[in-house]
Amino acid sequence: MKHSWMLDIAGCCCPLTDPEGILSDLGCVYEAFQRRAEAYRADPRNPHLCRAGCSHCCERGAFFAVTLAEALMLALAVEALSRGHRQQVLGSAQALLRLQHEVFAQVHGPPDVPGCRDEEFFSKRISRVSRTGASCPLLHQQLCSIYDSRPFLCRAYGFPTDAYAIETDEVIVVRSLCHLYDGLDLQEVIPGQELKQQLADLSTRLGGGRHWSRFTSIEAILARVRRPATGDTSAAILDAEKPCAGQQ
Repeated sequence: MKHSWMLDIAGCCCPLTDPEGILSDLGCVYEAFQRRAEAYRADPRNPHLCRAGCSHCCERGAFFAVTLAEALMLALAVEALSRGHRQQVLGSAQALLRLQHEVFAQVHGPPDVPGCRDEEFFSKRISRVSRTGASCPLLHQQLCSIYDSRPFLCRAYGFPTDAYAIETDEVIVVRSLCHLYDGLDLQEVIPGQELKQQLADLSTRLGGGRHWSRFTSIEAILARVRRPATGDTSAAILDAEKPCAGQQ
């Protein structure tokens, strides 16, 4: 199969299958969550504490995991920034990538290999590096520079949702990731688990059936989308034939 789009991310060259269709479907997932969030806000019994300009999560949350589909949308949004702003974002992201490598190396376990990561140890590494409290490079004047293209976690962060529930054999704890909700008596939570699963399914489709595992938000910011000029796919096809780190 020949692929006209590629995503260069974290040393991986990911051939993309039906990227435009996947981006459309990803938008539908985001819209579905937005409708549920609006229904939640419409009930006066439900607290909604997240608002524009409240950027605590962004100021201390540069690192989190994204799927391949989310990484593609995020990379395209960064590409669309003005040249000066984009260079500033990329410069900050490069510094954070060095921090990520340093912290990831401190977690004992199998080597971190983007594209075929061990999910258990990747989660541990993400958790460790997120505790550094680094600010997201996309935060600009207390607002998100790519708000309409932000990943699912950013959309869900300010709401109580089961998408990030903590499950054990005995109990399921549904929560908001935002500390402002700590200790509140919640009447309702937004269902999001199946939407989160759809992200993984879309990413497998985007990868042509291959599961590329997850990437970090910083890797996605630094990713490069390559697509040929109309009627000329030769460059992308040649690049697809080159061996890339993370490919098995």
